[in-house]
Amino acid sequence: MKKLAFTIIELVFVIIILGILASLAIGRMDRDLKQEASETILSHIRLTQQLALSDNKHLPNSSLNWQRAYWRIQFKNCTKIKPIYNIGSDLDLSGGSDISKKESAIDPINGKYLYATCLSNSIASDVSEDIFIGQKFGVTNVKLKGCSTISGSTANQIAFDYLGRPHRGVAGYDSLSNFDRIVRSDCNLTVTLSDSTTFSIIIESETGHAYIENQREL
Repeated sequence: MKKLAFTIIELVFVIIILGILASLAIGRMDRDLKQEASETILSHIRLTQQLALSDNKHLPNSSLNWQRAYWRIQFKNCTKIKPIYNIGSDLDLSGGSDISKKESAIDPINGKYLYATCLSNSIASDVSEDIFIGQKFGVTNVKLKGCSTISGSTANQIAFDYLGRPHRGVAGYDSLSNFDRIVRSDCNLTVTLSDSTTFSIIIESETGHAYIENQREL
């Protein structure tokens, strides 16, 4: 009775094929991680604008800093916990560098707060892990480029007014403001990952329409 078995040549071919499939799978995983990061950030930028359009935080009757109530997405390149962002509205017009958890938006996907600060040592159970983009996606830096304003603001955040128009930050606005932080040229949000690859999200001036660069919808 003959015993069936693989020959050495057959085993070599199998190993080679498995190696090729493994390398393709690893490459695919890297591309998916980058795509997932870009789509997550993009969806949250669009959520911020949608909140501004549907849940108007325009408070013209306030005598001071009324535009700080605009819904905003704020990016931070934290040292300890890596890049994060939060989404919210400074409804009490406190003017602090961070919104509070109660002022933050809720992730429609999981019902958790889109809230984080650089002091966050761990992710709370009621906070969405998606905004901890350094930990989840390997993001190492987030920077706004272009995005010019009359004031010359360099804030790493985008706020949207009740018409959906993008503003570069909200600090410094007061009751006499002439909207000098409204964006007058397209914003380029450049995101760098741990493997040194990058992707960009474009936020158009005037309309606030956002899309992943080179993936704009027709």
